[in-house]
Amino acid sequence: MTHKQKTEPTPGTEILIQAHQIVNQDRQNTYGHPIDDYTKVINIFETLTGKKLTLDDAILFMVSVKLARLRTNLEQEILHHDTLLDTIGYLTCLNMIHHHTESTNNDTTKTTPQKTNNRTRNQTNRKRNKNTR
Repeated sequence: MTHKQKTEPTPGTEILIQAHQIVNQDRQNTYGHPIDDYTKVINIFETLTGKKLTLDDAILFMVSVKLARLRTNLEQEILHHDTLLDTIGYLTCLNMIHHHTESTNNDTTKTTPQKTNNRTRNQTNRKRNKNTR
């Protein structure tokens, strides 16, 4: 018995495609690559609080905000498409930063702020060391 493949995207696929388009087209055209955008976020946050974040921290903070809102919504038996979309978008930004970092072989002048990229660089080096063993 053969199964016919669906040609129409499922609802789960549609939101992934939409997040991809937003992050890679709309937002990137407006704000630049997530590394550039979140470097500004890190600098502003440090100015306001005196606390230095990494790029990962900055994005995971935004994911946390969205997950808190998602939980509140679900407790009210509501599911906001925008909350899901934003969460996926932030995770996409995290992936883009790590992909960019790996593809530039840790050239910190091209990837992350000099003092905030240590965690990302260490994670990348650990991945590389595992792959070379």
